[in-house]
Amino acid sequence: MTPSRPITLLSLCFASLLAFGADAALSVGTHPKAAIASLRVSHEIALLNATAPTLREYMAGLSALEKKLATAKDYRGAIKARDERSSVEQQLARMEKEDLLLKTRESGLRSAALPDEIILMPEQATLDGVTREPGTGALTDWKKPGSKATWKLPDLPPGGYEVIIRYSCDLVEGGALSIGEQAFTLSGTADTTLKGASEKNFGTLKITSGSGPLTITARTVLKTNLMDLHFVKLIPANH
Repeated sequence: MTPSRPITLLSLCFASLLAFGADAALSVGTHPKAAIASLRVSHEIALLNATAPTLREYMAGLSALEKKLATAKDYRGAIKARDERSSVEQQLARMEKEDLLLKTRESGLRSAALPDEIILMPEQATLDGVTREPGTGALTDWKKPGSKATWKLPDLPPGGYEVIIRYSCDLVEGGALSIGEQAFTLSGTADTTLKGASEKNFGTLKITSGSGPLTITARTVLKTNLMDLHFVKLIPANH
């Protein structure tokens, strides 16, 4: 294999990688400098990922050639194939380390590009055992345990996010609830709000999949309704 092969492959892939990287960078927020830097790092990661399979294929071919030459007693040729294989192996090891460093940097840049808060509105939720109030749009009628509302997260970088909900809860309403993503969950209670809607901080939730689901689930219901939920606010822990 000649050195031009991976370069040609990357040239063919570059346009699609550019479009993919732009979507990834612009989805995290509106801070231009951090978004551009994130885009640049995304390109570098994509190029490494495009190159590595070709190099592994080349290394496997060299290994087979080394064995073939050794069997044919062409030891000088076998040594050359072995040395070239060792060189490619070292190159791949360096690329793996670089990939890890770039991904760590990319995560930091995406976090820096986030807005100060992410709002999940009632109309964006998928409902199960919950209704949307026609007038206010609030999520109500959480009548029994297991009632839930689920949002698809807007491609957030993994990390910690404070979860604040704005809700109303009358004297005869309330109960326990959980707020969870695909791996981690927070628990708390919906308490009476004496002066209309108010906000409550349920703590910091570790989000492992930034484009996965976030679900609020009723665990216990005092009487006929857990609460009227107006919106969910996520605040990046590093802001």
